Amino acid sequence: MSSQTVITIVILLLLGLLFLVAYLNSKKIPARKKEKIFEKIELLGSQINSDDDYARRDAIIKLDNVLGKALNIRYNNDSSCGDNLKLGKKLFDKKKYQQIWDAHKIRNNIVHNDENISRTQALEIFKVYKFAVKQILK
Repeated sequence: MSSQTVITIVILLLLGLLFLVAYLNSKKIPARKKEKIFEKIELLGSQINSDDDYARRDAIIKLDNVLGKALNIRYNNDSSCGDNLKLGKKLFDKKKYQQIWDAHKIRNNIVHNDENISRTQALEIFKVYKFAVKQILK
């Protein structure tokens, strides 16, 4: 093999390695972005514990929005929460995945059917959303 061929192969390998490193780094979620999302979740946690039905309902809707945003960040798209949740099935075990879907369905019932949520149920839903977002952004 000539020296030009060896140099060309080495350059191509280095370029390939450079693209691989750039691709792997592009998948990392910036720490500041994660912090903002987790801060928002904690604020919503205090709202979930409210005596006011409307505050709890609003918090669940906002938690679902946070979940959707986390999924958008994870998959680098603008798809709906439901569509991205389908993509995220492999991120969770079967039981947790079903709990997340159930929480999303409750959010839909709040929005579309004006459903009320008890404090106990709201706290359980909060735990599900918090777990899901942590799992998505890790």
